[in-house]
Amino acid sequence: MINRRVLGLGGSAFVATLQGARQVRAQAAPKTITIAASMLGEPLRGPKLNAILEEFNASQKDFVVKPVTVPFSSFGTAMFTQMGAGGGPDIIAFDQPNIYAAVAANRLLSLDEAVKGITLLPGNNSLKIKGVQYGVALDIGNYALIYNPELVKKIPTTFAELMAEAKAQTANGNFGYAFRHTRAEEAGMWYDLSNFVYGYGGNWSKDGTPTINADATLAGVRAYKEIYDAGVIPRGADAATYRRMFASGKIAMMVDNGGVPTVLKGTNPNTPIGVALAPFPTKNIGQVMAALAVNANSKAPDAAMAFMRWFLGKGPQTTVQGFLGGSTVATPVPRTKEELDASPYIKVFDSVSDVALPFMPPGLEVQTPQIRGIVVEQVLLALQGQVELKAALDEAQKRVLALPR
Repeated sequence: MINRRVLGLGGSAFVATLQGARQVRAQAAPKTITIAASMLGEPLRGPKLNAILEEFNASQKDFVVKPVTVPFSSFGTAMFTQMGAGGGPDIIAFDQPNIYAAVAANRLLSLDEAVKGITLLPGNNSLKIKGVQYGVALDIGNYALIYNPELVKKIPTTFAELMAEAKAQTANGNFGYAFRHTRAEEAGMWYDLSNFVYGYGGNWSKDGTPTINADATLAGVRAYKEIYDAGVIPRGADAATYRRMFASGKIAMMVDNGGVPTVLKGTNPNTPIGVALAPFPTKNIGQVMAALAVNANSKAPDAAMAFMRWFLGKGPQTTVQGFLGGSTVATPVPRTKEELDASPYIKVFDSVSDVALPFMPPGLEVQTPQIRGIVVEQVLLALQGQVELKAALDEAQKRVLALPR
């Protein structure tokens, strides 16, 4: 005779066993985090960076990192909007100036524990704010003159030679030069404009005091405007468009960063590429940095920190260095002979590391987004002929001085 009480107990035990199994599976499920980087959307470096994420996922069973792709032109705005609403990706590859703005808004977590015992390149010191490491470099790119050696036979070494060569190369839908020059690409225009300013010995500030209308700054912006006025650039074209044009032989020259040759090769593997020092009066030039940071809104900060520490290991850093081209990673990774033989122009980008400057006004780093917006707005008015250039920079200086400190 079947004992119903025993059967009931057995059924209860079976249910309990099922529930326990579900709990074990739930406990064993890896935590999922997301990482956002505009690089993920690039045709060549994007898939390779995604492969690094998959390598991390395969290296352990506790965490899974998934990519989020946002275009560079809207990246900063999108990230700050999401973070301000209490969300956003767990790990974000911010432009260097945005690290300061995010820290000021209490949006980032300290990476001090994640980087403990790891040797970082000096460039990462700019991501340390009030003694706290808030970011580490994904890539550090110095700027130089990138040119098509099949078109440009005599490399310009002065601004006058640059202008002459750009004019000679401009005809029949081809252009001698290209840079960003629209409000839609405010951050990129700031970079390109700053390279001229730095090259002429200027800067946007000195020790926290704006120098937007100083003589050297004005000289650099005036040179930028001279190229714009000369009709040697594809007006209205954004960076993605004119880089594709370069890859197809329709742009002869541009001052751009060490990661761009890899982008060009991703568009056209046969793109002829030469690199030389920017032909400005001084060797000073800009340095762009995409910096990985951990969102303070992250629901799994332990997973984010685990990824950061893994990413800074020798293996991942060596792999990333291998596909960055003329850029460098966060930690010291020697250039290989194979790398230099394949891309000898890398040496040019590396040669300006000692004079490369970040795109942040010294002493006013936190206010970079506001200063950038004011300067770009005024310079655009000058480019459009609505105001004289000196008056535009005077107005920008006045507005920046009025910003709350």
